[in-house]
Amino acid sequence: MPEFGRTHRFAPRAPDLTSGAIDEATPEQQEILNSVEQFAEYVVGRWPQVDENTRMIIPVDDHGTTVELPKIPDAMQSEPVMNYYLSGSLAVMLLARAESFTEMDEGCMPALREGTTHPVPERARRLLATFARPVGDLDYVPTDFYRAKQAHVQASYRRGEEDEYERARAQYLWKGGGGPSLKELPDGAKMCLKNSDQSMVMCDPLQAYGAKRVAKIHLNSRDYYIARPDTIFSYKVLHLLQNYHNKPEKFNTDFGKLLAAMRELYTDDELIRITREVLSDFEYALEALHRELNEDRPNQPAYERAIPVFMNRVFAHPDTTAQIRELLESIQRS
Repeated sequence: MPEFGRTHRFAPRAPDLTSGAIDEATPEQQEILNSVEQFAEYVVGRWPQVDENTRMIIPVDDHGTTVELPKIPDAMQSEPVMNYYLSGSLAVMLLARAESFTEMDEGCMPALREGTTHPVPERARRLLATFARPVGDLDYVPTDFYRAKQAHVQASYRRGEEDEYERARAQYLWKGGGGPSLKELPDGAKMCLKNSDQSMVMCDPLQAYGAKRVAKIHLNSRDYYIARPDTIFSYKVLHLLQNYHNKPEKFNTDFGKLLAAMRELYTDDELIRITREVLSDFEYALEALHRELNEDRPNQPAYERAIPVFMNRVFAHPDTTAQIRELLESIQRS
């Protein structure tokens, strides 16, 4: 690994982050991790993350009618195409089980081209395991081609038999209750769910900012595609900026552990660079939405950048830790 922190340096680690107690998941958390793996195994087996149909032709009924989606570049024709990758706490917990991860070439997405493989040190896995908690939603990031296939299914509504439409729709994950039903999940996979009394697992398709950065991990003879670890960190920073004032104590604890884990994998400069890109693209998306919502107004109000407002709010909070403050200052200087 490169020498850590040659240009930027965060505040020193708090002493308790190096103690054995903070590094170890509880027995309950270990049970959740075991259940999460069973849950993910069922989900990706039922809704594949990779589409081997490189011609992107999908059936729309049982009579042989098909639709060909927009042509992907010739360079990608021989490659499998990604449907979606897992994100959020589910991705963190799966990473805690992995001994290594392989970066996927972001320039080739949604085609899958493998890049460099990196080890996940034991200390990083132990720290990430302490993030184990019941899953409220199935967080995933769909690719544009997965969205295109879903759109074709939606467009077929009322054009044929209703049962045909329902069968086609069942092949995809949908926002809301469009995931697995609890009665179809293996018993071991239900232990990781926060709302085990509801009939369906809620699905939450997430917006990716910047390039879609994906990592492949291998667990018990199965491949999983998750958000790349540095991107997981970047989104944690974005979430912190948006919501720190609501749960400062929780963010202080989680951020310290996640930063310690990511320091086992990346340099300061690498973490700051990716975080800066995610925050910049998030700001760009907000500005584009502002223009769209105000395009018909004769005197369009000026857009006020959100990230500086978020940062100033965190800086002003009395509970902000030195680590968080130093990170945000490093992002501002970069």
